[in-house]
Amino acid sequence: MNKHRYYYTSYHSFRNLEKHIDRVAWCSTDDWSIASGCFLSNELVDAFPVQLVEKHDGELQEVFVTNRDDAFVEELREPAGPELGEYFSWLGSSPVEGNRAEANMAAPEWMRHVGKRIEKGFAITIDYGYPVEELYAPYRRAGTLMCYHRHQADDNPYDRVGEKDITAHVDFTALQKAGCEVGLETLWFGEQYRFLLALGFFEELVKLEAAASDEKEARALRLTLKNLIMPEAGMGETFKVLVQGKNVGSPELSCSRAIGAIPFG
Repeated sequence: MNKHRYYYTSYHSFRNLEKHIDRVAWCSTDDWSIASGCFLSNELVDAFPVQLVEKHDGELQEVFVTNRDDAFVEELREPAGPELGEYFSWLGSSPVEGNRAEANMAAPEWMRHVGKRIEKGFAITIDYGYPVEELYAPYRRAGTLMCYHRHQADDNPYDRVGEKDITAHVDFTALQKAGCEVGLETLWFGEQYRFLLALGFFEELVKLEAAASDEKEARALRLTLKNLIMPEAGMGETFKVLVQGKNVGSPELSCSRAIGAIPFG
């Protein structure tokens, strides 16, 4: 994971949770376990480092960055080691001829790490991404790597170096496969809007809007609803939720209900 992104997130999370400090405990990566409970991550995996690859003449080539004429440029070379080939063999899929894609090899290791530390409970992963058949689909020729600077998106990581947040869409198939290896069974996978609607998110926002002190606050709540659950206009469809369980049997999850079975109002 990008070290600087991690400390930034930790610092601001600490400030937000300051008033609840008596209920919050911080620990290192290896100094935690869950005897019975839930591990929740939100927009974490997309910040892990990725390796860029392209396939040409049936062979994977890795994208390296070098310096030429005082500028960063890309070079395609043979992978530095066998790890990339082993990763795609394990995954059972790879980009098609001529396409570029990302390999997030840190994500499966992270999921195994999480699964090994859960004795009984759930792992819920919320992030933007796709299952592998969509992530490496033929039409996705340039991959999913994106950069963000002051809330503006672009696809050039060699401009404003060190000032941008660089992300790539998550491979949820890899997370499910790695989780299964350590006892995490996939219980549900789907769009964020379905997950939130099933939890009663719409009803809660309606209540909050009705109790809003002024129109500006009510409008902000409506915008939140639109951003989080609208498939076309917001994050409702791009963002996915993966629910995995370990030693929990076959629980009846609200998010597994059909849309027609979810009560409104």
